[in-house]
Amino acid sequence: MRDIEQTSPPLFLSLRWKALIALSFILVVVNASLAFLANAQSIRQFELQQTQVRAQQARQLRAMLNERTQEMSKLASMVSALGPANAANLTDKLAKALDANGAMLDLEWDIRSVHWIEADGQTQLSWPPRGAAELPRVLLTRLEHSPESTFSLVSCEFGCGQYLVAPELWEGRFAGSLVLERSLSDALLAFNALTGAEIAIDLDQNDRPADPTSPEQEAEPVPSYQLNFPVITYPERSLPILRTAWPSLSKMTLTPALIEMDDREWFEIYRIKGLSEGVSAYVINDVTTQQESIQDAWHDSLLIAIFGLLLSESLLLVIMQPPLYRLRDLASALPLLAERRYADLRAALAPFVHLHLPRDEIDLMVETVEHLTDRMELLQQDREQAEEQLIWLADHDPLTRQMNRHRFKEDFARVVDQAMRFGHSGALLYLDLDEFKDVNDLSGHQVGDTLLKRVAEQLSGIAQSSDLLARLGGDEFALVLPEASPDEAIACAETAQKVIRGINLREQGRQHRISASIGIVTFPEHGQDIPELMANADLAMYQAKDRGRGRWHLFSPLDPGRKQLNDRILWKEEIAEALRQDRFELHFQPIIDLATGAPCHMEALLRMRDREGGMVFPDRFIPIAEKTGLIQIIDHWVLSQVIEVLARYPSLRIAVNLSGNAMVDPTILKELERLIQLHAIDPERLSFEITESVAIDSLTDATRLMKSIQELGCRFALDDFGSGYASYAYLRQLPVDYIKIDGAFIRDLPNNREDRIFVKAITDMAHGMGKRVIAEFVENAEILDVLENIGVDCAQGYFFARPAPLQDLG
Repeated sequence: MRDIEQTSPPLFLSLRWKALIALSFILVVVNASLAFLANAQSIRQFELQQTQVRAQQARQLRAMLNERTQEMSKLASMVSALGPANAANLTDKLAKALDANGAMLDLEWDIRSVHWIEADGQTQLSWPPRGAAELPRVLLTRLEHSPESTFSLVSCEFGCGQYLVAPELWEGRFAGSLVLERSLSDALLAFNALTGAEIAIDLDQNDRPADPTSPEQEAEPVPSYQLNFPVITYPERSLPILRTAWPSLSKMTLTPALIEMDDREWFEIYRIKGLSEGVSAYVINDVTTQQESIQDAWHDSLLIAIFGLLLSESLLLVIMQPPLYRLRDLASALPLLAERRYADLRAALAPFVHLHLPRDEIDLMVETVEHLTDRMELLQQDREQAEEQLIWLADHDPLTRQMNRHRFKEDFARVVDQAMRFGHSGALLYLDLDEFKDVNDLSGHQVGDTLLKRVAEQLSGIAQSSDLLARLGGDEFALVLPEASPDEAIACAETAQKVIRGINLREQGRQHRISASIGIVTFPEHGQDIPELMANADLAMYQAKDRGRGRWHLFSPLDPGRKQLNDRILWKEEIAEALRQDRFELHFQPIIDLATGAPCHMEALLRMRDREGGMVFPDRFIPIAEKTGLIQIIDHWVLSQVIEVLARYPSLRIAVNLSGNAMVDPTILKELERLIQLHAIDPERLSFEITESVAIDSLTDATRLMKSIQELGCRFALDDFGSGYASYAYLRQLPVDYIKIDGAFIRDLPNNREDRIFVKAITDMAHGMGKRVIAEFVENAEILDVLENIGVDCAQGYFFARPAPLQDLG
């Protein structure tokens, strides 16, 4: 046999740790988000500030170059004025002016070179005479295209300088262009002094194309170790920074680069393009302080977040610990509730009640547990009482408080067994109250119950402690005398009849006196098992009842009429068993409208199945049911089943037979009304049939019931009309909608002239009274032809269909 693997219990994790984990996760997410947001905000502020700084520095650099250009323009107008007035031409005048004042221009104004280019494009004068730098090709090209224009530019072709070209007039005509060159280094140093930023002049050759013949090809950056900056402030400091940042800067983009040097210094480098053709500048700003501030703020945010997380978790643990301990104690105490240890549970809950703290959900839970404990204790007490009551009810009749049939049979079997074992005889008295049903019908069941209790009290008074007294059901009682001779049993029966006759009950203006019929059997002479003794006692009781009220009869195997009584008892048990086992069923036979040939409605016919499943027709069991009082149960069963069928089939109309008992049944009208309302059917779809004999025998009750049922909307038919030769006056009194002619007048209709005359007369009379006529037992086409000629409205019989379950009729 394989071992069954034991599954390990799920991991237990305290509620506080679950809350702590959840809170930690939430706080980590929130604090990290806040820290990232703060850091992002600091970075955005830094970038915004640097954007403003870069824009301002670019403006300052261009403004500084423009200012130097204006100064050079003023100097250009002064140079010619410094020469002698009697000079032969402008070239001579400029030469003498530069010889006399050239040193001053260099020292005072940082003029590095002066060139005079005449109108024909020839350079006639250069200062200083020796060592003057050549002019950039871009300047000469531009001068060639625009010889009379004033312009300035920056060029590093022969050393970085700022050039100004100014046209000069002689005797009112354009004589040539004066070119002044000023060193760019002083401008960069001035920019450094003004802004604190390092600056380097860059030639676009640092981003030269990879293939000179393919200028469209993507530029190939110059390696950082080959970088060449013609002018740079503090190169020992600036050049390493530019080399470190060069991979980002060499993309020829204006996006600034932010780098960190090995000594944890931060620098921002950006490019200012367009100082002149092919000349740009790189500006280096020291942003170490700002970056350190951002990092310090980031670290502070993280530290605050971590500290807040630890503090929150610590506070959560401190706050949750007492409630969780209370929850743990409460959880430990709750199993006492399942064990029904209510006092121990209350003792365990006592510490919770005496806490002088504001109430919370745990207090509500404790109160709920207390209320639940009280309720369950009461329920337990009620359950124990109910169990005791059920145990008692299983063996006793609740009305008379005597033992019931079940307990009686058990104790009776034990008494019979002892009698057989010890060889003595005993007796069974089977009592049935005479005409007790009339008491219930006249004064109600409450009065009947009172009489039953009085009978039980009187019988208890004459019974010995060793005797067995039981109410078997309805108005039947049994008294067992464990050790009694036939004479003693007869004497006891007479005593019982005497005390029962002595009961006098006045209720509702009526005085009720009752009597009992008693059947007596002795054991083991008249039987050795309980069913046999009970059946023989029942037979003896019916023998006594046949002799009149208040009689007793001692059973004898030679009693006359025993077979008939036995058959009646057996059929009574068979009918009762069929009701319990649901062996009754309804068959349906269509009633045909002769004018249309279509069914106008169905008649419901009752059938019973025996124990072997065979079909039992009503003539076998209905008379017995009427005599034994079971017909009322059958009437109600049929009524309920028919209305359920009507509810399932909305287009169906059904006629159902009522027994004679229904005429005096005070409950049938209310039951009919209840069923119609319950299933919400149209009452016009339901018709009732009563036989002529039943209607005439209880004319007043039948008329009253028929009118009440018609007020609900149902219809009525008078069945088997003609069999009792009812008079025309009776027919006028009965509120029927249909008349069903008895089948005895229909079977031989084609061959019997008297039957045809009778059927014709009934049909004409019914039509004259506004009633429709139905003919039963139509078994062939000849009968149908005669009925159609007579004018009968509807027909029913085997010619159309035999009675069958509804599903078999299609």
